[in-house]
Amino acid sequence: MTTACVPADALGRRILCGTERATVRYVGSVPPTAGIWLGVEWDDPQRGKHDGTYEGTQYFKCRHPRGGSFIRPNKANFGVDFLAAVKDRYGLNDEQDVQRGTENTLVFGKTVEFVGMDSIAEQQRTSCKTYYKKPV
Repeated sequence: MTTACVPADALGRRILCGTERATVRYVGSVPPTAGIWLGVEWDDPQRGKHDGTYEGTQYFKCRHPRGGSFIRPNKANFGVDFLAAVKDRYGLNDEQDVQRGTENTLVFGKTVEFVGMDSIAEQQRTSCKTYYKKPV
């Protein structure tokens, strides 16, 4: 399995796995198994199996001692970003139907302004820095 189905910004992202929600805490290999795994911390710690430690190696940390699991990337639903959802809902094409307005606006028949977009992006960047891609 390749990392092609894993977004570049997967660490710290929220996912849906079946009907359960979780946060991605680790992306990488988990020897001796092959392929890429996502280490997730479940919203419901009863869903988990461990604290991010597998066979003596700690890959990530959880708040609850049994709140974490490893899942394959194809089981994770990362959702759809706002712009993609709007384009899909209204049948819009990229540049044909959507024009860039000012810094945080898009125009497609109506003007949509992303208020506070810069602060949200900054919060996401700083929250992702606290997690690791390599075992800790």
